[in-house]
Amino acid sequence: MKATTKYDIGDLVWSLRDNHAVRLDVTRVIVSIEGDGLCEVSYSLNYGDEEIPESKLFKTREELLNTL
Repeated sequence: MKATTKYDIGDLVWSLRDNHAVRLDVTRVIVSIEGDGLCEVSYSLNYGDEEIPESKLFKTREELLNTL
């Protein structure tokens, strides 16, 4: 199975933190593949321990704001 990711290490992405749009650096990519082939991708940002799902990150501030 081949897993594809939307972002790579070093990419800058937009996310919400404390109700503010912030630009963060992708520092780790986590790929989980379950037995039934379900693939989940999450990311660590700015060397943090929190794993954020791919669906909560955006390439541009405008993309993020359009989801609100």
